Amino acid sequence: MTPATTITPRPAEPDTGGGAVEAPRREPARAAVAILAGRGESREPYEWLAARLALDGYTATVVPECGNVAQAVAEVRQPRLSFVLLGSDSGALSMLSMARSPALRPDGLVLLGLPLLHVPVAGVPMADPPRVLPDLPILLIHGRDDQISPLSLVRMSTRTVNQTELAVVPGGHAVLGGPGRRAVAAQVLLFLEGLLDR
Repeated sequence: MTPATTITPRPAEPDTGGGAVEAPRREPARAAVAILAGRGESREPYEWLAARLALDGYTATVVPECGNVAQAVAEVRQPRLSFVLLGSDSGALSMLSMARSPALRPDGLVLLGLPLLHVPVAGVPMADPPRVLPDLPILLIHGRDDQISPLSLVRMSTRTVNQTELAVVPGGHAVLGGPGRRAVAAQVLLFLEGLLDR
């Protein structure tokens, strides 16, 4: 089983005069983010995103997609911190399903490349697509050229919940592995900042 990767904010190293200076980071963490990759996706882009979020004071954990995923996600929650679920593709479907659990009670949901059509890929069956989104702050990030889940369907789904935002980034379905990677990180950070301001 692949272990979870947790990246937390840490204080800046003192300037020793010889190298790059890290910007000061907030202590303690500002929110906890559980990240779940999609089917067959590499963990690298998600670990990169977790590291990027940590630079802004967020604890981000890339949970393994095997074993008891719901338990691994629940273990990311920290007392007195906002709790956000972030998933991509089938990981987005899983996070969407878990968001409805009273045991998790997330404060927000970020869904990358949410599949809205029942399309098995490489023989891997998927959960049924959602019929309605939960009533909590949601950020949908979608690639402009996504061929797996057409953008027009995603636009329609945003009409079902008042607290849903849609960000369209360059690239296809795997938005963290394409040209929109930095735009994805920026959109997630803006969403998290807005969530903390509520």
